[in-house]
Amino acid sequence: MALLKLDIADVRNIESASLSPGEGLNLLFGANGSGKTSLLEAIYLLSRGKSFRSPQSGRIIRFDRPCLTVSGSIGRPGAGIAVGVRLGRSEKEVRVGGRSCDSSAQLIRLFPAVLIHPASVALLEGPPRWRRQMLDWGVFHVEQGYLDLLRRFSRTLEQRNAVLRGEAPGSSLAAWSGELARWGTMIAELRSSYLDRIRMHFGEMVFALLGRTDVELVVRPGWRAGWSYADALAASQPTDRRLGYTEPGPQKGDFAVLVGGRPARDYLSRGQLKLLTYALLLAQAGLLEADQPGRVCLLVDDIASELDSRNQERLLSLVKSTGLQSFVTFSGATQGVAAVVGRTARVFHVEQGRIRTGS
Repeated sequence: MALLKLDIADVRNIESASLSPGEGLNLLFGANGSGKTSLLEAIYLLSRGKSFRSPQSGRIIRFDRPCLTVSGSIGRPGAGIAVGVRLGRSEKEVRVGGRSCDSSAQLIRLFPAVLIHPASVALLEGPPRWRRQMLDWGVFHVEQGYLDLLRRFSRTLEQRNAVLRGEAPGSSLAAWSGELARWGTMIAELRSSYLDRIRMHFGEMVFALLGRTDVELVVRPGWRAGWSYADALAASQPTDRRLGYTEPGPQKGDFAVLVGGRPARDYLSRGQLKLLTYALLLAQAGLLEADQPGRVCLLVDDIASELDSRNQERLLSLVKSTGLQSFVTFSGATQGVAAVVGRTARVFHVEQGRIRTGS
């Protein structure tokens, strides 16, 4: 089980709330503006050390309060680890096992949460950096040294760019290019391997939600296909000197979702694209659960958004079938919910920032 207990203070309209979630499906009912999404935001804060709704802490902290706190217990009953995040208007403190952490990395590794919400469709419609972030978050959880590898690449990239801008001796370009090729190749290979592992889970989720078998994932390393990164750096050197920065590399990496060989975003309807995005995120959660059973938490906000009742029920049924600890929000009593979840879910009602257990 992932989250054993949750305590929230001063997160948006939630002044103070506590809940003990179930180990499977947790349903959060309430009117728009009641605080359901704020509750999910609090869980996300406890997982990532940041909000998915705003990078500005002042917009997350309850009006006129100096800070917010989210704390909880992660793990198995009787063996939970205390975790907490205190976010002020200009500072942040993360604690794991009673000790302060320098970064959120330990928290992220301990309590991986995958978020699905209406804006998730931007993962396929938006810029490549969002898809890179998804890949890097996933690889981080399966490769212990990946964060250090990203940092090494970033530092080396800065050094090579300094040479290209004339801020460092030009004679060192070959050395920095060699180092960059080394780290960049490793990153691209790990991303590609991770995407390979997602494919099977993704295909199953796509078929369950869309009934299609012609969807594929295609990786783009950030340089010309079929070339080594070292060769790509050598070929781009004149262009890089003119631009003053390194053009090819994993900092430009991406992946594409194709339907029948065509880009999904150019082919599918808005509702279908949303389901495709949800399938991708569910596949990521499923892969992580396979590697780290019992630790993954799934957050699903506003399941009814832009989906008809049939697709809502399909999605809810699929979320339930994963067996993951999940938190799903609804505005009002959605038709078909009871038939899909039966008596297996734990129900919470959210009203004006207050949370009570329902039936």
